[in-house]
Amino acid sequence: MTEPARRLKTNKVLEGQPCGWCSAPLKFGEDAAICGSCETRHHGACWDKKGGCSLASCENAPLQRMEAPAAAGAPAARPLKPGMMECPHCGKHIQQSATICRYCKQAPTPDGVYRGPKENAPGAVASLVCGIIGIFICGIVLGIIAIVNANKAKRTIGSDPRYGGAGMAQAGLILGIIAIILNVIYFIVVAGRN
Repeated sequence: MTEPARRLKTNKVLEGQPCGWCSAPLKFGEDAAICGSCETRHHGACWDKKGGCSLASCENAPLQRMEAPAAAGAPAARPLKPGMMECPHCGKHIQQSATICRYCKQAPTPDGVYRGPKENAPGAVASLVCGIIGIFICGIVLGIIAIVNANKAKRTIGSDPRYGGAGMAQAGLILGIIAIILNVIYFIVVAGRN
């Protein structure tokens, strides 16, 4: 891989040749930059100021800033209403006081991570309680309720970062499964005695 530019002092060979950027002649002894790809000559300061080679087709040419062309007949961007802001992730208009964008479910912060207070997802506590009680009584019924509430809480936590309680929901799910298994084993043992 070649260097973007060879840096040197203008010598007798380069003296008087025009700079690719400013077209002024190179003077003996001043800093010069010769493109490593196309050999175009530049003042060192011009190369640095412009960020690369003056030849547009050269691989060392500065990157062009791309702006999306407005499509013919495309609607103009809607102006923001008072008290509204643009979500940095999806571009939709949301309330300035919003902690979560209602469209993309991300926090309107540069990284999209919600750092505010969290509350337990609906069903997380119920799942844990039903799972614990289901181990001792009504295992099949309470185990099923624990599993349903745990799955509902996990879906809520996954879709809205303002909710927590994933650990309780997971524990409720596991205890609900254990309650059902223990209850089935109990019925098998009781049925086997008769």
